[in-house]
Amino acid sequence: MKVAAIIVAAGRGTRAGGDRPKQWQSLAGQSVLSRAVAAFGFCDRVVVVLHPDDMGRGLQEFGGGVTLVAGGETRADSVRNALETLDGKGISTVLIHDGARPLVDRALIERVLGALADGADAAAPAHLDLG
Repeated sequence: MKVAAIIVAAGRGTRAGGDRPKQWQSLAGQSVLSRAVAAFGFCDRVVVVLHPDDMGRGLQEFGGGVTLVAGGETRADSVRNALETLDGKGISTVLIHDGARPLVDRALIERVLGALADGADAAAPAHLDLG
């Protein structure tokens, strides 16, 4: 299985307050987006979708370690832009994650990949509190 992760972070995140979009705000010394991207670092490819105004910052933050793509008018357009960069790259599995969700970890990602490897057409993580 050749895996790509698309991290969508093209929104402006104004509801979070502050002087910058929430994906660029600091969380324990790193940007929220950097934490989300790092969790997917083991994937074969990582594509980060940014607002066009943030492309320079993305290049500074991630260098050549990820593929940067400009977002579209809607989230669906942003995901489509990212998917187009993967066309013809031999990717068999695509994970899509919200860049403003920094607390995902590799174990969770691997459980989703495990479900896909077991034949599921799609998989999404969920937390059930049965207590």
